[in-house]
Amino acid sequence: MTGHQPALYHPGVWFKNFLADRVASRVKGIAINVIIDNDVAPAPSISALSGTPDDPRPARVAYDQPGPRVAWEMTYVASLETLRSFARRVEETIQPFVAQPLVTHFWPQVIREVESGKPLGLAFSAARNHLEKSFGLRILDIPLSQLCQMEWFCRIAANILSNARGYRYAYNHCVHQYRDVHKIHSTSHPVPDLGEEDGFVEVPFWVWTKEIASRRGLWVSVSLSKLVLSDRESWQIELPHDDDLVASLQALTKNGIYIRPRALMTTTILRLVASDLFVHGIGGAKYDQVTDEISRFYFGMQPPIFVTSTATAQLPIERLNWSPNVLREFDGRLRDAEFNPDRAIDDAMEDDPKWQSLLEQKSRLLANVPKFPEKRLWHRRLQEVNSKLRNEIAEPVARLRIERDKIARQLQQKQLLTSREYSLLLFPEEGLRNLLLDLAEKAI
Repeated sequence: MTGHQPALYHPGVWFKNFLADRVASRVKGIAINVIIDNDVAPAPSISALSGTPDDPRPARVAYDQPGPRVAWEMTYVASLETLRSFARRVEETIQPFVAQPLVTHFWPQVIREVESGKPLGLAFSAARNHLEKSFGLRILDIPLSQLCQMEWFCRIAANILSNARGYRYAYNHCVHQYRDVHKIHSTSHPVPDLGEEDGFVEVPFWVWTKEIASRRGLWVSVSLSKLVLSDRESWQIELPHDDDLVASLQALTKNGIYIRPRALMTTTILRLVASDLFVHGIGGAKYDQVTDEISRFYFGMQPPIFVTSTATAQLPIERLNWSPNVLREFDGRLRDAEFNPDRAIDDAMEDDPKWQSLLEQKSRLLANVPKFPEKRLWHRRLQEVNSKLRNEIAEPVARLRIERDKIARQLQQKQLLTSREYSLLLFPEEGLRNLLLDLAEKAI
């Protein structure tokens, strides 16, 4: 099993699906990708490149008009016109860099899925899964929003809600332990502590409603007869604290109430109940050191192992091979020109009588450093000599600055061209498919 938000992510994220598929095929298992559609959808655009390979510039291409910042499962297209023109605009923007981007083949399926009534995230996922099948991958896509309505999921949620104070203690204890081991002083990393106030205990779930679609933290007050669920702002309900609690939780989505797990809770449940092996990216793998401890401390269970997967793909663009060390060398020479101009000598100055005279003056001053109070006059004379030396090399230093700025621009361009964060839609389809399939085989 693996999982990610249903975004138009970079190939390094997509690689997790390729690896999960290869592992499953080796052990005659089932590869599952959980669509994390409870995360908030970002601004509806992707990063791209404009300009030319010799003069690249960053660009953004929108696939929809901006709207409310809500979870992916609640995000529907605001502008079909923007959505339908997206592929053409991406092709025009990236054409000087990539001739046949994957978006050309990918986007018509997205439009079909949206027109059939799917939320935007599920439309992206369906189009990606359709492409994966054409590559020979067999991976089952399941939205987290659907798993949250299954009995086994609600049974675990009911346990945590009913034992909120005990779970909070275990959760915070494991988070503090992680901070101590990694010497982290921030109270928000890797996640904030769960709180407790006015008889309510914070639990690691989000809540929103059809009327108020923005995510809020979920709090619970527990008594023998009922559970009071609240966002501690404007929403609150009561559920019976009895054998029907699981069924009551299952019915919430139908009634326009959405309770969804936060990040650590998501992977805790998926790893303990739904999978034998979880494929993480680097960020998720770091955080799941905490969920390992929660599983042992609260559930008394040894969690299944997880795999950490990462890959980098760069757009197939020729670029200069400048190293940042070159820029540091230029900066060092310019520093010398300012504070030690005699070290920044231009070759043409070696035989210049005026230059040699100034060097001799500086050499005599440095060889005869007086004591206070005569040192003030000595220092002023040294500054005067250095100023005259700088004037003598003003022209070569100006050329040096021009060359330095040119290399700085080229390094910025290289950074822009070699970024691993570009969406998979910008890559040539065949090259990206072959790369990820090959990497997945090598990883196993």
